[in-house]
Amino acid sequence: MAWICSTCGQNHEDVPLSFAADFPDNFANMSADERDARALITSDQCIIDEKEFYVRGLIEIPIHGEPDPFLWGVWASVSEEDFDQIHDSWQLKGRESTTGPFKGRLANGFGPYTPTTRNLKLTIKIRPVGERPLFFLDEADHPLGTTQRCGLTLSEAQEIASFVLHD
Repeated sequence: MAWICSTCGQNHEDVPLSFAADFPDNFANMSADERDARALITSDQCIIDEKEFYVRGLIEIPIHGEPDPFLWGVWASVSEEDFDQIHDSWQLKGRESTTGPFKGRLANGFGPYTPTTRNLKLTIKIRPVGERPLFFLDEADHPLGTTQRCGLTLSEAQEIASFVLHD
């Protein structure tokens, strides 16, 4: 579906409905040398200084009248104990029934949300092998928590896409 971007005024073919942070902010803010010396990272898990533990997951936001949700791919900080449980069950068939839920905090500041999304409390729900965990915000009064709970219109999703594409 074509749409006109409110930021650049250009006509775009498709509305991007997912955006992802490649790294937790603490990792992203490190120099390459610091990363090499202090961190271990895979596509789904990260450890910094053997004391900060992160997992990657998704925040799904329903879009009214649309079959697919808007997705934020983000990272959450978790306790070492929870990280170990998640890591140990990563390839375990049926893990979604036996592992979690876990508590964590968003490890990324992103999007058009004020105040920042970084450090928001969340619940992590494990899904089947091959699927990233889902993150559910515990702070329902934050604009992202409200949006996750209530959903957005396609027009609002377009505004978010416009913001992210040009930020």
